[in-house]
Amino acid sequence: MNNRIAVAIEEEESKEKVAEHFGRCSKFKVCEIDEQKNIVTQETYFNPLAGEHGGACQIPGYVKQFNINTIIAGGMGQKAVSNFLAFGIDVITAPGFLYEEALNLYIQGKLNGYTVCAHEHHHGHNCRQ
Repeated sequence: MNNRIAVAIEEEESKEKVAEHFGRCSKFKVCEIDEQKNIVTQETYFNPLAGEHGGACQIPGYVKQFNINTIIAGGMGQKAVSNFLAFGIDVITAPGFLYEEALNLYIQGKLNGYTVCAHEHHHGHNCRQ
């Protein structure tokens, strides 16, 4: 059975990075990977709530429609993590990676697990281990 993953993306200059702020990502790249670990399809879906502070809690329901098994983002709060897990979608946080790097590490089985981030309104983004 093929595996479908979504990666939250933000653009920095001409590079696509794994979005540090999940709810503010500009788009999602959805990839289907076959049992031989080949990428079968890649699709791009723009985030309809991009830039909205409170949008992260609504995004799991939006992303669920892409029939994914896994979501990869740089950081994600507890409510979004809980929503994805309730939909049966695995969560992986991978801060600091370019899209291609994160995708390749995932395919190789070297990227898994998540760290919940707590967003502080006036003090930036604070991730807890």
